[in-house]
Amino acid sequence: MQVREAQSTDHHAIVDLLKRALGESLLPKSVALWRWKHEENPFGTSPVIVAEDHGELVGVRAMMPWTFDYDGQPVKALRAVDTAVVPGYQGRGIFKRLTRELIEECSGKYQFVFNTPNPKSMSGYIKMGWQKRGRLPLKMALTRPFGLFSGSNAKEPMEVDQQDWPEDLLAEVYTGFKTTGMQTQISPEYVHWRYVENPLFRYGWFSDGHSYLCVFRIKSHKRFQEFRICELLPLGVENQVDVKDFSAQLKHQVSRYRVSIVSFSGESPVPFPSCGAYRFFPISRGPMVTLRNLGMEEQQFEELFTPNGLAFSLGDLELF
Repeated sequence: MQVREAQSTDHHAIVDLLKRALGESLLPKSVALWRWKHEENPFGTSPVIVAEDHGELVGVRAMMPWTFDYDGQPVKALRAVDTAVVPGYQGRGIFKRLTRELIEECSGKYQFVFNTPNPKSMSGYIKMGWQKRGRLPLKMALTRPFGLFSGSNAKEPMEVDQQDWPEDLLAEVYTGFKTTGMQTQISPEYVHWRYVENPLFRYGWFSDGHSYLCVFRIKSHKRFQEFRICELLPLGVENQVDVKDFSAQLKHQVSRYRVSIVSFSGESPVPFPSCGAYRFFPISRGPMVTLRNLGMEEQQFEELFTPNGLAFSLGDLELF
């Protein structure tokens, strides 16, 4: 069996491998999606390696480049994403081999790697040097408690109404706002790639036109609809959200989509404004975040595990 760097001519075989190994119960798989994730990412082209046996691809390991901002300086990281081994080759250590070889190749080129492993793969990552940072803190507000338990508003999953994105506002997204920790390096190009061109989910937005741009998604659950605030982005240098306007528009959107829950990250890079219409409370059911050092100074890496070390938005950690 040979382990080698993936080539552009492997795309169709990789997608077929992913379908055979993982199915499509969670997310559809296609060459277009693969290219969007791993070639069109504004942070760079993904390092990808494959395992090949007698001319057939039997395993793949990919990690997406991700750039953080730390006190005005870029920090290059990786997000561990697509990995799969086809049935018949599982249990032979291929996942571990691919991951270790890719980590070795990327060490020194990137500072750290992050991901949100499922319980099945968690132990494997821990054995390879990943460390648990803890669950992403979430904050939620119940907007229709009775609808939440009745499930009546989840009979037909809802999507965001198609709407034109405000290119003028995207150009005004301010990239220099300060936070207490590292945050994803926001740019108009990133927002356009991540939310406007996303082939999997349809995102919506609302804004007052001068102080903020809120990006959201309607996520359907079995018994209710969730209004997920993926990003709250400042416009201009003041970094002051018009709370009155934000509250009014949020209330309008909640009514429009008849959602039962509003959620956002407790580490949101922009301080989330208090909203008079709803009472938000913290919960500890967010995804488990794990980190692995690839070349960062040890003291700086340890700071990532502190409450103010990283400022993840919900959009940062969505599976796609």
